[in-house]
Amino acid sequence: MKNPLDILGKEGVKVQSLTVSDQHATLLLTHQQPFATNSDNDDQATTTTTITSTCTDNNDGQAANTSTITSLLKLTLQPFHKEILGSNPVISQEDIDKGQIPERNLLDHNPIASEEILSFLKKYTFELKSESGAEYSYHSASPNSNDTDTTKQENSDGISNAISKFGCFDVELITPASPYQISRAMPTLGHVLINETHDMYNTVVQPYIKSIIDSGSLSWINNVVEGKKEVERLLVNHEEFVINVDTKWRTHPPPLTTPRSEWYNHPSTADLYCLGIVKDSSITCIRDLRGQHIPLLKTMVKEGLAAIKSTYGVQAENQIRVFVHYQPQFYHFHIHFTRLENEVGCSVERGHLVSDIIQNIEMDSNYYTKRILTYKLKKGSPLENLIAAHISNDEGE
Repeated sequence: MKNPLDILGKEGVKVQSLTVSDQHATLLLTHQQPFATNSDNDDQATTTTTITSTCTDNNDGQAANTSTITSLLKLTLQPFHKEILGSNPVISQEDIDKGQIPERNLLDHNPIASEEILSFLKKYTFELKSESGAEYSYHSASPNSNDTDTTKQENSDGISNAISKFGCFDVELITPASPYQISRAMPTLGHVLINETHDMYNTVVQPYIKSIIDSGSLSWINNVVEGKKEVERLLVNHEEFVINVDTKWRTHPPPLTTPRSEWYNHPSTADLYCLGIVKDSSITCIRDLRGQHIPLLKTMVKEGLAAIKSTYGVQAENQIRVFVHYQPQFYHFHIHFTRLENEVGCSVERGHLVSDIIQNIEMDSNYYTKRILTYKLKKGSPLENLIAAHISNDEGE
């Protein structure tokens, strides 16, 4: 698994900011890399098959054997990092405010600002906290020991480079990042509410899901369910599913270094967030659920609540919300376990309680093949564009 510094140190790497707030920043990293050959190691071969590769021309007009690698670097930070990390945006705030869709007016890359961001990030040491496979890894970033004194320098644009003693931050690295992952991280241009019918799902959404799966961008999930990655986060390993500590639980004690005995009654349990993932990859989302899956769902809930109670001391039966997202973050069926105090991801237009799902398919095994499902999508996202085109075609007929 790559360390962020491995990418930040690449020759010619470019950095642009996708989103920056007082608490978070998501950066887009781009660099060129030679195609992997049969003699390369397995990790390199896997990487090159999961990206969209493009050939560039050399000075003689001949195609060079290089590919464009895009990565996402997500940082949890403090407000004083915002100015420098947001100095090279992909989209102007004016276009975001206007909701410019479906074509985005991408800003030109600013090499000076990019170098400023790179210089900032290279002054940190990144320590691996956890990894989920081919694409995802999680790190803590702390200032290098030789940068402990607070200094304040300004570049020609007056941007302050004072970074020392500003503390640590958490980092999520996704490399290589797929177009779907980049689209999810792009600044929002607003949302639209979708009423997905049976016909819309079969005609538009299901083919879209298949394209995501066929792209290979979900290969990291196999590493998790097969116990090759995130073993330090594993709570339950059942023959049909796994239940892990979700990486969204940022306040959880570091799983790699904290004994599990210290997890019990830990103060962070108010933020509790765990994830159950089925091992059957043919179940992609709520639309695939049938009456035959009732025992699976009931067992996942039972085993998950029991593990949460025994591991964290939380009375799970009346303190834990168990739900499914539609649309989900990734198309390999999974369910969420969160403490009632933690409302992340439980918006009414996206969340479906597993207890309700079980009742629905107990009444009608094909319930989710018939039901109109309502959810919101980002304007200009790939799926929203496909659905908008589908609706436009229907209205034009």
